[in-house]
Amino acid sequence: MSENKFSVIGKPQIKVDGTELVTGSAIFAGDLRFPGMLYGYAARAGVPAGKLKSVDVSKAVAVEGVVDVITSENIGGPNLMGIMPPFDQPVIAKGEIRYAGETIAFVVAESKRIAKKAALLVEADIEAYEPVLTVEEALADGARKIHPDGNVTFTRKLIKGDTAKGFEEADLILEDDFETSFQEHAYIEPEAVCVVPSGDNRLTVYASCQSPYHLRGQIAANIGLPMSKIKVIQAYTGGSFGGKDDVAAEIGILAGVAALRSGKPVMVAHDREESIIGSNFRHAIKIHYKTGLKNDGTITAREVKLLLDGGAYASESPFVVMKALIHAAGPYKIPNVFVESTAVYTNKTYAGAFRGFGVPQVTFAAESQLQEAADRLGLDALAIRRKNALRPGDATATSQVLNESVGIVQTIDAVGKRAAEIAAGSEDEADEQYLYGTGYASLIQGISNGAEGIDVVGASVQMSQDGSVLVGTGLTELGQGSRTVFAQIAAEVLGVPLDRVTARLVDTDSVHDSGATVASRATTTGGMAVFKAATEVKSSLLQMAALMFKTEAENIVLKEGFAVLVFDETARIPIPDVATAAYWTGFPLMNMAFSKAPDADYDHDTHQGKIYIAYNFGTHMMKIRVEKSTGKVEVLSHIASHDVGKVINPLGLTGQVEGASLIGYGLGHMEKIEYENGIIRNPNFADYAVPTIMDRIPTEVISVEEFNSTGPFGAKGVGEPPVAGATASFVNAISDAVGIRFRKIPVTRQDIMLALRNRGNQEE
Repeated sequence: MSENKFSVIGKPQIKVDGTELVTGSAIFAGDLRFPGMLYGYAARAGVPAGKLKSVDVSKAVAVEGVVDVITSENIGGPNLMGIMPPFDQPVIAKGEIRYAGETIAFVVAESKRIAKKAALLVEADIEAYEPVLTVEEALADGARKIHPDGNVTFTRKLIKGDTAKGFEEADLILEDDFETSFQEHAYIEPEAVCVVPSGDNRLTVYASCQSPYHLRGQIAANIGLPMSKIKVIQAYTGGSFGGKDDVAAEIGILAGVAALRSGKPVMVAHDREESIIGSNFRHAIKIHYKTGLKNDGTITAREVKLLLDGGAYASESPFVVMKALIHAAGPYKIPNVFVESTAVYTNKTYAGAFRGFGVPQVTFAAESQLQEAADRLGLDALAIRRKNALRPGDATATSQVLNESVGIVQTIDAVGKRAAEIAAGSEDEADEQYLYGTGYASLIQGISNGAEGIDVVGASVQMSQDGSVLVGTGLTELGQGSRTVFAQIAAEVLGVPLDRVTARLVDTDSVHDSGATVASRATTTGGMAVFKAATEVKSSLLQMAALMFKTEAENIVLKEGFAVLVFDETARIPIPDVATAAYWTGFPLMNMAFSKAPDADYDHDTHQGKIYIAYNFGTHMMKIRVEKSTGKVEVLSHIASHDVGKVINPLGLTGQVEGASLIGYGLGHMEKIEYENGIIRNPNFADYAVPTIMDRIPTEVISVEEFNSTGPFGAKGVGEPPVAGATASFVNAISDAVGIRFRKIPVTRQDIMLALRNRGNQEE
């Protein structure tokens, strides 16, 4: 389909749920109220490591208004949860305490205030252990085992070529250590779940969640009901970014147990402090990079070692190990690569999924070192990236040959052109109270689950007799605009106006299990499922219209709400008339279709092979200025160019890139969980700094469209990749301004001031 034939694809569209969100009429999980509803609140360990000898709930039970206090003995199932093996995390602690936020009992009361008050009265006899708080401590000889099998959660290697030979060929070798911090998801809406029992021993779960089917499965396993007895309805969800997988499962299980025991609806809605101390973070990673280059900038070899702090439980650490492993070499053609990626248990809050899934951390390190190499070799920052960038026909670090949708060079050129235009019109940078810097970064991010798991999405498309359309998928709307994208795809295929299409939130009784909404897969895999389902409905409409026109179906198109003859556009029948006739004639107007990404095919020892169905490529430029007297940073301009295959909704694309970039900016500049002896010291937004509207960075989005055959209309996802580009380009800009290479993030105002002071002392 040529560009000028699209009706809604590629055109700016406001979000289909935008009105409800901005007017406050959207109902979030925490807004729900049911007759007789009870409230749950967790009592937590408060110590990072120890033997749990006993739990005394007598004082909590005695509080007026308390209905129940649940301990590990009351969980009917295995009392275990997790995303993938090893399922090593108890819902309520039993025998062992592995992090301070561990739940030791669950209080159910007539109000949240009463439940919280009673939870503070739960007493636990804990024999405290010396906590293991760093990856180095966890891996040391003789270290106490946090889990019976040891302190290594998961480890993998990637081996391509011969790095020793590659370093022999190099004229310059750089070898550096980098470090990243834990990052909190900081979604506006904390986690919330409400479970409503019914008389037929069935539960309806209303949840702010990212993976309704995971939630259903884990509730079923732990309360002893078949999944068919549990319906999960996704409420409006105020952000997730990966965070509302594990936590939604935990509070869903607890609320489910309480609802069955009491026979009443049970609400669990976290406070902000609970959300931080009891939920997962972005992995903190110790990173070692060694890169060899020739004098002309050609990369000959790259060796990387990654130690991920996974905290107390596995959660999604194995997936993040894989993602970081596969992306550590960057978007470059490198003949010799070795990467070792290992997740380690510590007595800190467990780490899990967070937008980017390990890629922002390795991109920060990789692009920092590449920028330093360019400086040492006297090469232009974009030229060195362009020289090494993957092109069609090249192989990635996993030896996957990319024959289509490889737009990294185009993003580099787009950023270079726009940066030159900005520089030509910029103000004088001679103001002595400021330091100015410019940073660049390029990136690659695999789309779909790839090596991390099977990628299947089911979608249904149903047209009513009035020509309106109902779309359902098993993927969740988390604020990213997927419902709008799905509606656009259906509208385009069926030739109806967008306002005639309704895309539903997930109800597990109504749509097929589609796994987790992760890996930037919604537009690509989910969109293809909608496309296929809509195409089948379209076939029925065309067949019916052909009978009505007394012609062949290939002579008819659906557009602008009509079935139209291709050779006489004045001959048209309203689609509602066609749909009504199709209904009475017996042509099906509903179809469920499935989109399954090809399975990853690779060697599990070397990770050589086909990993992802497509890759998003991007290049970012960030220009900043630093106030010398305070270390305050101001972003003057930010250009983000991404190869998205095909832009479905330009407004949605801009929002995704802006939002992800702000998360990357926070990761690079201000966000850091502060621990003291295993206890989080900043579990609130007063002490944990996150970007606000006042920190909004002026982002200019430049899209590159290199057709991707695995996505609808050639599209591929963009939800995660900008995080990595913004983080890395920011740190490179700061390093450029200050004249010192920063290898640990976040680079805070305090870090900048210390660097400036040290630089001043050295100059004296």
